[in-house]
Amino acid sequence: MPRLFLSVDMAGSTEFKARFTGQDADGWLEVFRTFFSSFPLMLAGQIGFEFLDDDATPSIDVWKVMGDEVVFATEPSGAEELTSILLVLQRTMRMYEARHFEELPLRLKGTAWLADVDGPNIQIEIPELSSKNGAHIDYIGPDIDLGFRISKFSRPGCLTISLDVLETVLSARNAASAAVYIMGREPLKGVLFGRPYPILWMLDAETAFDFLPWEVDADPLMAAALRAEPASIEGLRKMIADMRLYLKRMHGRDWAPVSLA
Repeated sequence: MPRLFLSVDMAGSTEFKARFTGQDADGWLEVFRTFFSSFPLMLAGQIGFEFLDDDATPSIDVWKVMGDEVVFATEPSGAEELTSILLVLQRTMRMYEARHFEELPLRLKGTAWLADVDGPNIQIEIPELSSKNGAHIDYIGPDIDLGFRISKFSRPGCLTISLDVLETVLSARNAASAAVYIMGREPLKGVLFGRPYPILWMLDAETAFDFLPWEVDADPLMAAALRAEPASIEGLRKMIADMRLYLKRMHGRDWAPVSLA
């Protein structure tokens, strides 16, 4: 079954830590210790609340921690569950910021992508990192790389998503709960044979971008988002169809929809 990967990263962390250069690290250490210990628990609690009336609650595990970023992995059972998980993640990010960052120059930004570990991607055990509590599993492959490629376009308060995630959301019965914005296209190394990849930002359909004024002043992409309208479902589906046609006609590649069934 394809895995859904969820990255949550701190924006502004480098500058924040630089404040304490030459000083006691305790000035910033507790902020990061709290994030890595509390955010996964808060996310798990919100997931439990979201799926309280369901027969099963999705399991979302920490895959790895890198610098100021935590990456989760989960196996959604269907398109509706995947869409709900994405919306819960965004809600949790807003809640965490309101509770812990209200007086700090820090924000949270997220990225979501899918990878089929029975296809072009693989999972491997790292024996040196395994313990008596279980094997340490890592994931390697082009779809894993894609997730980290698109994460550089993530911005505070929203979720950057891959085309596979978008197509899955569009197939869900609760797709109307999400709003997706096309924020341009950028070539990504090793992706789509150099054809620019769509930059997609997702929000809860009931919310708006909550960028801070100085963030907008410093980032043209954020400024453009404030003027943008959510893309239509028809437009998003056409974009996916056009990309599928390009891969087939120009490179002889079939890009099959991801199946979570």
